[in-house]
Parts: sequence; structure tokens; C-alpha cells
Amino acid sequence: MPRISGATRNDVARALGFLHAQDRFFQMDLLRRRAAGELAELFGPAALALDKSARLHGFRATAAKVVAALPPARRAALDAYVAGVNAGLAALPKRPWEYLVLRVPPRAWTAEDSFLCVYAMWFDLQDSVGHYDLSQRALQVAYGTGGAAFFAPAARPPTPRSTARPSPPRPCRRCA
Repeated sequence: MPRISGATRNDVARALGFLHAQDRFFQMDLLRRRAAGELAELFGPAALALDKSARLHGFRATAAKVVAALPPARRAALDAYVAGVNAGLAALPKRPWEYLVLRVPPRAWTAEDSFLCVYAMWFDLQDSVGHYDLSQRALQVAYGTGGAAFFAPAARPPTPRSTARPSPPRPCRRCA
């Protein structure tokens, strides 16, 4: 396991970027491309629908705005990390095997890409299939509205204009 030390925070950021690129560049690339809606550049037409839905969120433009607004010290640390990532990628004896299989070269890392990796988590934390709604409906069918409220009280979102806390769930008639 590598251990990082440096004279400055920027030295450590550069070393961390270097190590990330050496061990996980392709995974990092997938994250940035997922958030930006650029997976089709790697996987072709099969990824177009996913890319189109991702681009609706405008995460690449948001990342650019966030980077532009960073205080100088944080921007310097981010730039050091980016330099480390690109140096780590360049120092690999061969490009990561995934790029050999896909027959595309890796693209250099940018400051915005680091934020795109964070934004990619947004997709992972969403329920695009509707499991929440399906579960709520199943509870309502099986136990009625009161039973659903009893078994899943925290799942009921508060009304948008209400600042009051939701009242505690009431047991259903069958449970009382």
C-alpha cells in the first residue's frame, strides 16, 4: 500500500493524482464520462441513450463553473492533482488494457473531470427504475394507506411548502 508524504499540500495532491492514474485511470475515466454524457466516445452508439439523458443535467458546464470559482489555494491543489494524474498516466509502460480493447487512447485529465467524478455519484444514488414508488404501491395494496404509512413513515416526503415536521405515523385499522 503506497504511503504519501510531501512538503506541501500540493505535493501530496500531485502524488495522490499520480497514484490514482497508475491504479484506476480507466475507472476514473468512466466516472467523468458518465457524468458528462460522453460514454459513447468509448462504447459507440450503444451508449448514446445514456449519454443523452446525462447531458440534460449539464454537469460538465457546472463543473467548469465550480472550478472557475475555486479560491486560489484550492485551485492550486486541484491543478497539482490534475498534473499528478496526467503524469501518472504518462508514466505507465503501456496504456491501461481497457483502452487497448476499446482501441481508443485515454484522454488527458482536467480539473473539471475531478468534479465530474463526484457528480457521477448522483446517478448512482438515483432511483431511475422507480423502486421507491413500486414499494410504496405494494405496501398500499397489501395494507392500505394507513399500513403503508405505518411501515414506511420516513418514505413519505414532506410537502414542499411545509416547514413543519411530519406527524408520527398512525397505525392502520387492522393493526390498532
